[in-house]
Amino acid sequence: MKGSCLSKLRNLAAVLVVGLAVLATPALCQPLSASTQTAIDKAMQASIDSGWTAGGAVAVMRHGKVVFSRGYGMANLETATPATPDTVFRIGSLTKQFTAAAVLALVDDGKLSLDDKVRKYIPELPADDPTTIRQLLTHTAGFTDYVGGPEFDERVKWLPLTTDQLLAHVLSSKPLHRFEPGTQWAYSSSNYAFAGAIVERVSGQPIGVFVKTRLLDPLGMRRTAFDNERAIVPGRASGYDRIKVETSGYINTRTVSMSVPFAAGAMASTVGDLLIWSDALHHGRVLKPDSYRQMTTPAKLNDGSQASLVRPDGTRKVIGYGLGLSVSGDPAAPELAHDGAIDGFTAMMTTLTGPDAVLTVLVNTSPSEHLAFGGVIAAFKAEVAPPKAANAPPN
Repeated sequence: MKGSCLSKLRNLAAVLVVGLAVLATPALCQPLSASTQTAIDKAMQASIDSGWTAGGAVAVMRHGKVVFSRGYGMANLETATPATPDTVFRIGSLTKQFTAAAVLALVDDGKLSLDDKVRKYIPELPADDPTTIRQLLTHTAGFTDYVGGPEFDERVKWLPLTTDQLLAHVLSSKPLHRFEPGTQWAYSSSNYAFAGAIVERVSGQPIGVFVKTRLLDPLGMRRTAFDNERAIVPGRASGYDRIKVETSGYINTRTVSMSVPFAAGAMASTVGDLLIWSDALHHGRVLKPDSYRQMTTPAKLNDGSQASLVRPDGTRKVIGYGLGLSVSGDPAAPELAHDGAIDGFTAMMTTLTGPDAVLTVLVNTSPSEHLAFGGVIAAFKAEVAPPKAANAPPN
């Protein structure tokens, strides 16, 4: 009997300890404030009501807990299917961070180095091409962007291409390089076409298979994949363009062959899955510490200066870009972000590593200045990272 009472007391103590721990950290499980939720709702609904957004979803995570997740408008206008947090949207160039992580996973496996010459894996390049894999991922390689231009818009983007056929198109660019690798910064999807081909040639798998098995499946990201326009994808949103006339309205976006955006922009996901990804990536569950450090450190040029974009007038603008991610703010706790845009869809994800908070916004409408992203981001940051007063004491 005495032992039984002692056991009960111990169990009670354990319950009290757990209870106290929960009480000590209430903010970790608290939803966003009512005012922030209202601000996000208003921003999204205003864009829908004004006819600039067909549908979308927003989600927020704080300290590993989902504190906001909501759908808006329609995933499909013809069937009146509402958009929800589980709706699958194309994410455009948010794909680039997954491709960068795939390359870094191969680095972690000892199968390649960021400082390897690209030509080691893409022998189709000229024999004297000096570009490194690191320069691909940081957009300092100088390759002319294969996306855009009359031939691309009228013919190439609709074609089902193999990786080799896509590379042949990229390699046909004149000039191949806009500038000497490592001397400046310029965003180019060609860099990630090469990076995706390297992943395939080193791993021996299509990039979609490698990313799924190596990165997504271990995290339980069941609704994220390299998209295929012909596949049946439950819950996938339809993409829309707004009619550019005074009368508001939409048209169905013409379906792009997803083999063309490839490793630069072919993935689809949900707001919830993207929260899982960001949380895992930034808490060491995807890459080794050194690879993550390199991914989230702003790129440098050959002369050791931070990467910079050369403007038309010859002046330079310093750019904070790591490997597949924009990097800004305090180097010890940076803000990491990326946008995505592909026919019929616009995406955004930002991670504030200091307050440990992630925001994802996905919509099924092509980009415009009338989307709600600015208002949603402002509401998010006002709560999770409010500006400090000028005379506020240090933490």
